[in-house]
Amino acid sequence: MKMRLMWILWPAFLVAGMADGLMFSLFDPQDMRIFGEPVDLGRTAVYSIGFFVFWAFAAASSALTCFLQRSPFEVNHCPLPEPQRPVGCPKRGQPGGGH
Repeated sequence: MKMRLMWILWPAFLVAGMADGLMFSLFDPQDMRIFGEPVDLGRTAVYSIGFFVFWAFAAASSALTCFLQRSPFEVNHCPLPEPQRPVGCPKRGQPGGGH
């Protein structure tokens, strides 16, 4: 689980840093408006919020990639041992989770 979190959060952190740098090299936080109203936060606060928003989007993308790259074995593996599988389970007669 720790490895998957690292695979998700570290690349997302790097992408968020680059996106934040690009975004705020093009736009000044003091000139930004939300729904026509000026943003009443300091530059550092806007930079920080922007970074965490970019990080969340990039992490969601990385998490979706990790989710979709699972093998058929991981998806179809039954975690319960043979005697504990419920009646009617299609893998009940298959020891070891139906490998």
